[in-house]
Amino acid sequence: MRASFTTTLATTVAMAAASAAAQSTDPMIFVANNGNLEGSVSSMRYNPDGSLTLVDRVVTGSRTSTSQPCPACNAYAISRSPSGRYLATTHASGQLPEDYTIYEVAADGTLSIVTSLTLPQAGLDLDWVTDGLLATAVTNLGGVNELRLYEFNAGLQTLTLADSDAAGDFLTSVAVHPSGEWIATNDSFGFTVRLWSISGSNATLVNTIPIPVYGVAIEFSPDGQFLYAAGGISSGGRAFSGFFFDSENNNLIEVPGSPFTSPGQSPKGFAFSTDGSLLFVSHGTDATIRVFSLDPSTGEATSLGQSFDVGLQGTLQGMDSLDGVLFALDNSTALDGIQGAYAFGIDAMTGQLTPGPNSPLLTGGIGANDVASWPGSACPGDIADDFGTLGGDGMISFGDFLALLGLIGPCPGGMPGCTGDIADDFGTLGGDGMISFGDFLALLGLIGPCN
Repeated sequence: MRASFTTTLATTVAMAAASAAAQSTDPMIFVANNGNLEGSVSSMRYNPDGSLTLVDRVVTGSRTSTSQPCPACNAYAISRSPSGRYLATTHASGQLPEDYTIYEVAADGTLSIVTSLTLPQAGLDLDWVTDGLLATAVTNLGGVNELRLYEFNAGLQTLTLADSDAAGDFLTSVAVHPSGEWIATNDSFGFTVRLWSISGSNATLVNTIPIPVYGVAIEFSPDGQFLYAAGGISSGGRAFSGFFFDSENNNLIEVPGSPFTSPGQSPKGFAFSTDGSLLFVSHGTDATIRVFSLDPSTGEATSLGQSFDVGLQGTLQGMDSLDGVLFALDNSTALDGIQGAYAFGIDAMTGQLTPGPNSPLLTGGIGANDVASWPGSACPGDIADDFGTLGGDGMISFGDFLALLGLIGPCPGGMPGCTGDIADDFGTLGGDGMISFGDFLALLGLIGPCN
């Protein structure tokens, strides 16, 4: 059996080499800069000492006056694909038409634009489902709002509409479940969240659920058990809601104590610690980050009394996290004379946030607006030593293939990210919740020492 399997692998070496991903080997953040006269994306390395280093910046579009159309100005929201190889941004230029832009991330963190798609109107949010499928919100105040799915073909460098569905009166937030099987979208005007199931490249509406807050932003917890919705100025201007995600019945059930009252004004967005034990809530009116603990069984949020104020109203923008660190953006020097990207060390017990040595660091662009993090991938696929014992040895070799043979099958719970789940069925890095031939195929393109 193994001889036959080895022969089959040998015949596909060229395919594997073509599909091996060029992802950053170091922990990184990627920032969408929402300048009215210039859109750009910055890449920044997160260093072991807690500092940030600006690595690269690509300009997507520029103009001399906001009266001029610039579909690629105002890089608004950013999302990183599951494999870490690609980024996507939507552009809210304020002057139609508007773009979606796709970027490739090199091993050193530098960026290159792969393709862009110009639409009569884009939207305010987007999120990758897989490396080949992008979910987007088409936001149209007073018009038709849509959830759209686009197929991304890296080889052909194309972004092609696969599905489009009406999604309420004011769609501003799209959240893909960690499994990639569901999408949640908000409708702020309707005080609802819509749940969609994903099959192939199509979304099917399975439930529309009323919520007690405006829902300016929604986000799944890292394990997918809970969803949180920010209330903005609604419900007294200090509320956010939490829901248990009942996947069997495609429903959201409000958790105990929800809606929660924040010490901050106008909750607008969320980030989580990577283990899901802490919830970070950003606020618009007082520009503060507030820290809450989360009950792992119920999803109940409890304020820890920790906060950080970045300055003037409206200056606190996107947040994201890696193990032990929270990233947040300050988009203006108003009031305090500083702006840029913060890297906060997180005290796991108290939730206290401590700025890194050079925080905030300028992104090089205008108006830092949204951020996506990447933990680094020094050696994807290095799961075992030369004898197939799990743990890694700094080398992709026969031992890793041997270990994969003993792991074939679905990940626990069907969730991507278990040991050995490094690629989809076609060998594209990112994981698909299954250890199968695609993972062996990807390993062929990675044989050799780790970087």
